[in-house]
Amino acid sequence: MDSGAVMTKVESHTFSGDDHEMGVQQGRAVRGLIFDAIEQIRTSEAVMLMKPRLLPAPLFLMMAKRRAAKLLKGDIFEYYPRQAQRLEGIAEGAGIDLSTILFMQSMELLIGKPDFRLQACTSLGFSPQKTTTKEMIVAKNFDYVNDFAPYHLTRETIPKERYKTLGCTMAPLPGMVDGMNEHGLTVTYNLAYTTERPKYFAPLSMVLQEMLETCRSVDEAVKFLTYAKRGGHDALLMLADADGHMRTVEITSNHASTREMTDGQIINTNHYLTEEMQQLEIPHNAVYIGRVPKELIDVRVHESSEQRLKRAQELLKNDIGIDESTIIAILRDHGRDDKPSINTICRHGDYASTLRSVILYPNKRAMKVLYGNPCRNEYDELTFS
Repeated sequence: MDSGAVMTKVESHTFSGDDHEMGVQQGRAVRGLIFDAIEQIRTSEAVMLMKPRLLPAPLFLMMAKRRAAKLLKGDIFEYYPRQAQRLEGIAEGAGIDLSTILFMQSMELLIGKPDFRLQACTSLGFSPQKTTTKEMIVAKNFDYVNDFAPYHLTRETIPKERYKTLGCTMAPLPGMVDGMNEHGLTVTYNLAYTTERPKYFAPLSMVLQEMLETCRSVDEAVKFLTYAKRGGHDALLMLADADGHMRTVEITSNHASTREMTDGQIINTNHYLTEEMQQLEIPHNAVYIGRVPKELIDVRVHESSEQRLKRAQELLKNDIGIDESTIIAILRDHGRDDKPSINTICRHGDYASTLRSVILYPNKRAMKVLYGNPCRNEYDELTFS
């Protein structure tokens, strides 16, 4: 840990009962964060970049709220009724209307798509044969817009007649971003970018929560995801289970392709590696020039993703026994010249950075979490209650 380290204690909430009850508990527990997030969305540069130049901000937000309710409500309530009940509970517990909470879900679908390519996560997965402890280990740096740093939620859910889950999301969301269930099925969610338009508008994080509550193994999860009605971002989803199976599902709203381990490990950044999905992707040599922060003008769309993948491969080359200290060193890495930037695994930027880091242990049903940059913080360990 560097001399600028900041110790931030990770607090985990536990919600139990039927879906509506769990939603109400979540809404009450993080009510202040949800209201702060509403205000943040109204003024966030990330949101304002989506606004047409001549449209007044209040009118844009009103129109966006109406559009979000129209697009999301039908699909969520039809295809994921349990998550819809949880969503209604969050709104009730927080004391806000359903259209506002739906608008907050739409941020998952809208931010970074299609106007700018700012998000950049790095996920690492290692088979039991690759680790010194002979257990599966999965890790991820969650990189996102800095405006949303205060709204982390680490939670355990104990639903009736479905599987417990433990993981990380954002305060207003019923869905899961990175986590596991009580059987050790584990998922990490990295954004990707294609030219496809979704047919459905259920956020992918809700799909992942439903998957963890109903699937026990990687095989079950792959089948579930392949046929799920899904919207939100295109993604690379790393799946692992306690039996030593691991795969990546490269996914869009309409297509999916799986990728197996190579040499007992998987590395995901933000571009596809399967030939099928590369045909749908924004070209790797594309240059994005647009209404974005200065640090991101005239950059190649895939530049950060490609550099982080190459660096992770370099750090893992010839490594036979992977342990936790090796993984943490990679998550804290600032490149060969030790200069943190928007292109390093531990990402630092004025606009977007690493906001959270997790290490997941499917066999032990445990996870380690820190908020902020890994180079400046230490992990807290969490287990199922």
